[in-house]
Amino acid sequence: MEYNEEYIQGLLFEKIAGTISEQDNLVAEHAISSNTEVRKFWEILKAKMTTPKGTAFLSELNPDQAWQKTAIHLEKQPLSFFSRNRWALSGVAAMLVLALPLAWYFSSTSQNQSSLHGQTIKEVYLKTDQGKAIDLSNNKQIKLGQTQINAKQKELSYAAGNADSQEWATLFVPVTKDYKVKLSDGTTVWMNAASSLRFPFQFGKQTREVYLIGEAYFEVAKNKEQEFIVHTSYADIHVHGTSFNVNAYTAQNFTAALVEGSVSAKKDNQVIKLKPGEEAVIGKDNLEIKTFDSQEVLSWRNGTYSFHNQPLSQISQVLSRWFDVKIAWQTPAVSEQTFTGEIDKNLPLDVVISNLKLTSGMQAELKNGVLTFK
Repeated sequence: MEYNEEYIQGLLFEKIAGTISEQDNLVAEHAISSNTEVRKFWEILKAKMTTPKGTAFLSELNPDQAWQKTAIHLEKQPLSFFSRNRWALSGVAAMLVLALPLAWYFSSTSQNQSSLHGQTIKEVYLKTDQGKAIDLSNNKQIKLGQTQINAKQKELSYAAGNADSQEWATLFVPVTKDYKVKLSDGTTVWMNAASSLRFPFQFGKQTREVYLIGEAYFEVAKNKEQEFIVHTSYADIHVHGTSFNVNAYTAQNFTAALVEGSVSAKKDNQVIKLKPGEEAVIGKDNLEIKTFDSQEVLSWRNGTYSFHNQPLSQISQVLSRWFDVKIAWQTPAVSEQTFTGEIDKNLPLDVVISNLKLTSGMQAELKNGVLTFK
């Protein structure tokens, strides 16, 4: 899958600024993993912004003020890449473009690259580290070297013929979709929309490690000799055999909710142990432990989303992932209003909106793929 260079560059600036949407982050992660030049650019960008000067720059940015300054600058530079193609680029990310001498990178390497065309991920697919991409939208069986891939009814399983295989793959689940994968050790993972899971076809002898973006429910096969580790951008979850849910779309909403067994959550040098019914969340400075309502946390596996006194800003993220719509606010204060109710993924979006209006009193209008809350 290929993408427009300028579009991906804009996504990477949003990603480093922390203002990227969940679906866009999935696209960016795929581009980083599959395109050498994108990956090089991302590494340079991260190196620039993890310096003391770069960190200070990010911490001092204000999105609204940044956009105002950027808009003035764009009047003088109408050919800037995001003024033509990146209509959704945030003020913070746009300021990064003006502040950092990195915009040259793609243009300096593109002479040797084929033309990239903007596309979006519509179907579930698997991509190996060797560049093989497999569309999983239909039932199929595929042989990859000595590994047999089986895809049927929204579920992936495989058999690695080589016990010493070191090949990895990434499963991408786009907005509106959900999917299940059974790993080589017997662990089953249910993935929510706008998520990706990177895993090896055969686990090593010391640990079992996977990398998650988005949300997934894990039923880990018991193995006291091999610890199972779920890596996310915000914290790592360490287990031996248990059932738990990880929501790692954003740092603000990160949770690791333990259903059965025992897990530890690790962030930097902090480690906390959870008991069933407890979840790890990211507080102001460290990980914190809270209790959770299993109906709210796990209902997504049944195609529903239950919420109780949740802000509309959080509810709207689910609508965006499940129904592939952009979210807009008539006034910022609307996003802070709290509601209680349920969303059924199997219903048409206009019916869902009507039900929300009736049951919660929220006001919304859908037009041209944009859902505006009033």
